[in-house]
Amino acid sequence: MRAVPGHILGTLERAGRGVVVLAVDGLSARAAAETWTAAETVVLTSTFPSTSATAWMTAVTGAAVHGHLVVGAVYRSPAEDVLVDVITGDPLAAAPRPLDTLRALPTVFEAAASRARVVVAGRELDTLTGPWVTALLRGAERGPKPDPQALDAEAGDPASLAAAVGRDVGRALAAHRDDRPLLLWIYVNLDLHLHRHGYDTRALDALRALERHALGWVERGWTVLAHSDHGHVRCVRDTALEEAWARVDTPELCALPAGGAGRVRWLYPREERRAEAADRLRDALGDHALVVDAEELPSLGLMDLTPAVRERLGGVVAVATSPRFPLPVPGFAYEHGGRTEDETAVPLATWG
Repeated sequence: MRAVPGHILGTLERAGRGVVVLAVDGLSARAAAETWTAAETVVLTSTFPSTSATAWMTAVTGAAVHGHLVVGAVYRSPAEDVLVDVITGDPLAAAPRPLDTLRALPTVFEAAASRARVVVAGRELDTLTGPWVTALLRGAERGPKPDPQALDAEAGDPASLAAAVGRDVGRALAAHRDDRPLLLWIYVNLDLHLHRHGYDTRALDALRALERHALGWVERGWTVLAHSDHGHVRCVRDTALEEAWARVDTPELCALPAGGAGRVRWLYPREERRAEAADRLRDALGDHALVVDAEELPSLGLMDLTPAVRERLGGVVAVATSPRFPLPVPGFAYEHGGRTEDETAVPLATWG
C-alpha cells in the first residue's frame, strides 16, 4: 500500500494526456483478478487494520500507521481523552475541537501539483468535513459537493454506481484543457454494497463495467490506474459473543469504550487491570479471536508502536480469527479490518 504514491507519480511522468485513478473502496485482489481481465495488475498488501481510514491515508501519503497515526476507524484522541470517529471527525462524547487525531503529511496530490493539474472527484468523501478528509485530499482541486441522496442511491446499486463514475470521469476529462497533464482521482464507493452482499453478480458486473470505461478512456489517450483499500470476508452474527464482549467492555474495567475497525477491536483497560482485561477477553472470545496486549503487535509484524501510536491505540487488541467475531456494527454480512488474505490482498491495476 505504501508504494501507491510512487506508482501514481511514475505513471504520470510517462503518461500522455494524464492519469485517471479509480479508488475503489472494498475491492479484493481476488475479485479484481476475476473481472479486470484486460488490466496489468499487481497485488498489494493493505494496512493493519485493513480499514478505509487507515489504508486510504497510507495510499495517498506512502506513510505507515506510525507516521500518519490513523490507527483505525474509532480511537482515542489523547489530548481530550475521548473516542473519535476519525472519518467523520466526530467525538463520541462532548469534547473541544480541534481533536488530536492524526498527523497530516504530504500527499501524492501535492507531489503531483508541480507537473499536472490535480483534481479529486471525492463523491462521498466530498460530503465529509474534519481533519481526516482534509489531510487525505490535501493539495487537490475539489469540486462542488455532490447530492447525498443521489450518492446513496448509486452506492446501493452497483450498476448505477459504475455508470455514475463513468459520467463523472467523462465530464472531468471533457472539461480539461490539454495545456498540461491531468491527474484525476475518483472515489468509488463499492464498499456499501459489499458490506451487505459481498462480491455478488451485481458487484462483479459493475467492476467489468468500470473496466470497459477504463478501456474507453485509454483509447482517448489517457492512462488509467485503479486500486483499493481492503477486501471483505463473510461474517456470521453471534449474539452470545457480542454479549461476551460487552461483559468485558465495561466502565469498571475500561477507562473508555472500545475502539477499533471492524474485525480488529481494542479495549482501553484501566492500567492496573490491563492483564485482567486481556485474560477475560481471551476467555470470552475463545477461538474466535487472537487477543494480545498491544505491546505484542510489533513482534507479530502488525504495527510499529511509537509513543504517539500508544496514546491512540487501546492496550488490549482482539483480531478476528473466525467469521463469528463480534463486530462493532452488528449485522453486516461482510466486513474487514483483520489480517486474512481476502481482507489484506488488494489490487493495483493499470490500463494503457
